Amino acid sequence: MNDRYMIGNAQTIGCREIQSNFFSTAYNEDGDLFAVLADGAIDHPNGRAAAVVAVESCVSAFRQKLFYVERENASQFLLDTALKAGRHVQDVVYLDRVPHLSLAMALFRGNDVQFFNVGANRIFFYNGHNERVLGDFANSAYANGRCSIPPGNVIGFFSTGAHAYLHPMERINIIESKGEVFDKAQTIVDILCDKGLSNQLNATVLLVEAMK
Repeated sequence: MNDRYMIGNAQTIGCREIQSNFFSTAYNEDGDLFAVLADGAIDHPNGRAAAVVAVESCVSAFRQKLFYVERENASQFLLDTALKAGRHVQDVVYLDRVPHLSLAMALFRGNDVQFFNVGANRIFFYNGHNERVLGDFANSAYANGRCSIPPGNVIGFFSTGAHAYLHPMERINIIESKGEVFDKAQTIVDILCDKGLSNQLNATVLLVEAMK
C-alpha cells in the first residue's frame, strides 16, 4: 500500500485441483501502480504455468519500460506487453496446443487509469453509486481504454469464476460496505465458497481503491 491506492485480493481454488489464476501488483518509484490478472485454461496441463509466465512477463515489462512510456502511449504499451506475454507463453509452456489465456491489466497514475483486457476476465469500475464494465468487446478481440479513478472509487479485476457466480448487487453491496479493501475482496470469495456450487471454478478477485 502507498498513499494513493489500497489493494485487496483473495482467491479460491473451487472444485478444481489446480489454481489456474495468477496475479500481481507492482509500484515504480513515482508511486504509479501496475496491476495484472491472468487466467490460464483449467483444461490444459500447463494452464497454471501459462498464467504465471504471462504475469511475470507483464510485470517485467512494467519495471523495465514504464519510465519511458508517455501518458498518451500507455495504450500501446499495454497492447505490446500483452503480445509479448503471449509469445513468452508459447515459448515456455507450449504442449500440443497453446493454453487459452485471459489477461487483464491496468496502469494507475494518480487519478488516471489505462486498462487492457482480453479473454474471459472482467474489469469493473465502481464510482460510489454504481458500477460498469471497463472495455467493450463488441468490435474487437480485446478491450482497452482510459478512465479516471477519483478518491474512494474502486476498480476490480475478476476472473471468470469470480464474476460468473456473483450477482452484481452482491458485488456492489460488498464494495459499498465499510472496512478495508482487502477484507472486501475476501468477503467476495467467501460468498462464492458459501454458495456451495458443485461446478465452482477457480476464482480470483483483485481490488484497487483510490484513497480518500
